[in-house]
Amino acid sequence: PALNAGEQRFVEDLRSYCRREREGALAGREIFLLRNQGRGYGVGFFEQRGFYPDFILWVKRGDAQRIVFVEPHGMLHAGAYAHDDKARLHERLRELEAELAASHAGADAVSVALDSYIVSATPFEDLQPKYDDGTWRRERFAERHILFPVRDEDYDYLALLLAG
Repeated sequence: PALNAGEQRFVEDLRSYCRREREGALAGREIFLLRNQGRGYGVGFFEQRGFYPDFILWVKRGDAQRIVFVEPHGMLHAGAYAHDDKARLHERLRELEAELAASHAGADAVSVALDSYIVSATPFEDLQPKYDDGTWRRERFAERHILFPVRDEDYDYLALLLAG
């Protein structure tokens, strides 16, 4: 399917960031962006609800790999972090990462880190008073892997997403 506006913006922003930071923050890294497929074909989570993040961002640096599931979507109807499986996916992925590392330990093991982010199409100013207890600042959203598609000198969501 065609990209919606939020997905297209993410792809264009990522392309711009990669070009700008090729010799800077991304030096020595290979970046691959895959469009995830839907139910039955793609990588999904929460079988009962069927969450298939829109993108799989694969970052390779030497022998280490980082796989980041990225879901650009509106959060206007999101209520509280504690009940938001999509936003909390990064927590579950840490558990899966540990399970993978334990089951594939050995001399030939490759380091694979798993992560996820929501890129909120709902602007911070609109989401903040409605989300959770209404007091979250941008930093707290970022700590919980919810980013806003803003790129300026004070806040660059792609720098935060790729910092791991």
